[in-house]
Amino acid sequence: MNIECPHCNTGNTIEFAENISCHKCQKSFAGFSFKKITGSILSTGLLLVGTAFIGEKIDREFFEAKRYPSAAIYEIISYCSSPRDSILHRGTQKELIIKCSCALDKTMPDVSHKDLKRRSIEFQTIFARNLNSCI
Repeated sequence: MNIECPHCNTGNTIEFAENISCHKCQKSFAGFSFKKITGSILSTGLLLVGTAFIGEKIDREFFEAKRYPSAAIYEIISYCSSPRDSILHRGTQKELIIKCSCALDKTMPDVSHKDLKRRSIEFQTIFARNLNSCI
């Protein structure tokens, strides 16, 4: 039986391994090598946690759909679907909400929520263009 010294990592051979056996099953330890597991479990755990954290960040930044906050979406759709100078029939307003939602979905990839205030004129231009393209 080979046993690695936990202090100096030197392999040691025990000649009487046939006489050493498990207390429960009584099977011999002959022919097996034993060494102490050091920090590998801790380092593997930290690596897994770190990888999961970084993966979640990458997923959130690059793969998740870029959406505006609910309040911003509500305000944009409400403003778009309720012209101030006329009273609309409920069916007409429903059609406008669908058309405005379509335009907003097409505009969001071009102007992120972070840039919405800074690029408001560009947002309005792109939104109007997309509004005309939606049915």
